[in-house]
Amino acid sequence: MIWGTAALFYLYEFFVRVAPSVMENDLQSSFQLSAGALGGILGVYYYIYAPMQLVVGPALDRFSAKALLAPACLLCALGCIFVMSGHSGPMLGLARLCQGFGSSFAFVGTMYLAAEWFPRNKLTLLSGLTTSLGMMGAIVGNAGIAKAVSDYGWRITMKDAGFFGLFILLLIIFVIPHRAPHRVAKSHAKKANLLHGLKTVLFNPQTWLTGIVTAALYMPLSVIGALWGVQYIMALTGETKVEASGAVSMLYVGWLIGGPFVGWLSERIGHRRLLLTASSALTVVGTALLLVFSSISLWSVYALMLLIGLVSSPQVIGFVVAVEHNPREYSGTSIAVTNMMVMLLAGLGMAIFGEVLDWTSGNAALNDDGHYPINAYRKAMVMLPIFAAIGGLAAWVLSESIDRKAHMEAREQDLAK
Repeated sequence: MIWGTAALFYLYEFFVRVAPSVMENDLQSSFQLSAGALGGILGVYYYIYAPMQLVVGPALDRFSAKALLAPACLLCALGCIFVMSGHSGPMLGLARLCQGFGSSFAFVGTMYLAAEWFPRNKLTLLSGLTTSLGMMGAIVGNAGIAKAVSDYGWRITMKDAGFFGLFILLLIIFVIPHRAPHRVAKSHAKKANLLHGLKTVLFNPQTWLTGIVTAALYMPLSVIGALWGVQYIMALTGETKVEASGAVSMLYVGWLIGGPFVGWLSERIGHRRLLLTASSALTVVGTALLLVFSSISLWSVYALMLLIGLVSSPQVIGFVVAVEHNPREYSGTSIAVTNMMVMLLAGLGMAIFGEVLDWTSGNAALNDDGHYPINAYRKAMVMLPIFAAIGGLAAWVLSESIDRKAHMEAREQDLAK
């Protein structure tokens, strides 16, 4: 219940993160923004989310998760209400700032609670399950919200999302305790070591390699899932927004299925680096297929999105690798620093994609239906296999974070028991 309540907040945060992907035209029209400007403003979410990880991790190592998750959830919900009431670009930016600030505690807080309340050998499975719940939020934020936006409008939809966030806030207050029992005696002794912990994690080269590959594998979700995928698929297939958002949701279905499976597989075979390297190579292939077709059937896009989701889902291992490459007392900091790299590159990726889209289409080269030409989308999509290839190189250089011999011996002992 403790982990599940925090994971529900992560589900909600992911919903908020990707909801603009089915509102792109509405937001551009309501706030009078170009593609580049919209990508930049929506990227504010990531620009505050990323540096906040330097605060979130040490704060979790010092204070209770409940004391931080409750106000964070409140701020995220208020951000939805600001979106509903805003009528200018700066107001939209303020809303995304609130959403990003509040959301920055969700994933790290959930993983931190998993590390505190469960044995270390369950962490990869819980990482996968946490990500799966986030993917459920993303599916609702794409296919589900497209119908709601069509029927009720985007403002009412976001207002209702804000009220749901307040409901989650009540669950956090009443379900999550202040601290795991075994942490109470240690909490005061650790306070003086927080800055040392941040320095230890940041000066560890393995942390940076882990962050690069983890961020690269997340990039398809950021670019395709969180903003530009629906419009690209509409241009590629000629289908409606609701149908295109259903195709984008298959990306999240791939992660929903692949995350827990990869977490289980990683523990079973005792390999992290191998899975991350193979995942990066397959993500290069999957995203490169997006550049091949000038037109394609909707069902083929469904299959391609599912494939990309499945092959990039080993991203969830990256957070466990970060924990294993750093001292256990700095688990929160390790997860947060890795998450910071992921979100920072995700925000930059969204903005870069929008700028390339404007540049390749001449800013004004919109179709009659308000979308950019398919060739403009395809040129911008080149960045995805490039990022995946960079991540693959980082994974190749990365050291294995798990002692495979000790791991297999421990597995044999568990089986004997």
